[in-house]
Amino acid sequence: MITHVDCLGAPDCELDLALAAELQGALLPPQRALSCPHQHAAALNRMCGSVGGDFLDLIQLNEEQIAVVMGDVVGHGVMASLLMAIIMGHVRSNPADCAKPVEMVTSLNAMLLDLGDRSGAVVPCSIFYAVVDVPSGVGFFVNAGHPMPFLCDRRTSSSIQLGEGNILIGVEDFVPRESCHTFLPGERLVLYTDGVIDATNTEGQRFNRSRLHDVLNANAPADAPACARAVFEAVDAFRNGVRQTDDESILVIDRN
Repeated sequence: MITHVDCLGAPDCELDLALAAELQGALLPPQRALSCPHQHAAALNRMCGSVGGDFLDLIQLNEEQIAVVMGDVVGHGVMASLLMAIIMGHVRSNPADCAKPVEMVTSLNAMLLDLGDRSGAVVPCSIFYAVVDVPSGVGFFVNAGHPMPFLCDRRTSSSIQLGEGNILIGVEDFVPRESCHTFLPGERLVLYTDGVIDATNTEGQRFNRSRLHDVLNANAPADAPACARAVFEAVDAFRNGVRQTDDESILVIDRN
C-alpha cells in the first residue's frame, strides 16, 4: 500500500524537492519553439507544486518519424512525479516499441499493472501516444483516457475533436484501439492535460473545453508558441486569482 510519509527534516526535504524539480524539468522538452521539417511545435508546462505528474515529449525516432507523447499520472506531487519519471524512462528505453503506438501503450499498461500489483495500489495514468511520418503527415495514435485533442484548421479558425478514446492505463489489461489521421499543411494539433480545462474561477466554474475551443480559434493565425501562451494567459485570466490545483500542460504542433 502506498502511504504518505512526512518529511522529518524540513531543510533536507526542501532541498530534495528542489533537486526533484530540477531533475523533472530535465525530463520535459524545453518550453520554447520545437522545430523539424514540416512541423513547428511549442510546449508549456506548469506544475501546481514543486513537482507533478504531467509529462510530454517529442521524440525523433529516425529521419522520417517523430513520436508525440503527453500524459497525466492521476494525482500530483512527489508520488506522481516519480511515476512520471518511470513512465518517461520506459518510453525512452524501449526503441522497438516507440514506432508502434499500440505496442508502446500496451507495454506501459503492463508495466503500471505490475507496479500496482507489487505496491498494492492502482497507479492510473492517461496517455496520448502518436507516431507521425514527417514527410507525408500520416499519423497513428492511441488515446488512453486522455482529454480529447483538438485538430484545428488555421485557415478557417475551426476546431474538431480528434480520434477515439480508450480507458486509462494502469487499471486493467486491455487491447488499445488505434486511430489514424493524415495531418495536412495548415492543420494544428493541440494536446493538453485536464488541469487546463478543470481550472476554476471564484464562482467555482470550470474553464472547460468550450472556452479552450474559443481560445484556439481566436489564436488560429498565431504561431505555435504564441498560441500556447494565449491558452495559459486565458486560463489565468479566467481563474482570476484562484490558486492552481492541478498540473497544467499544453503542446501545440503545426503542420507546415
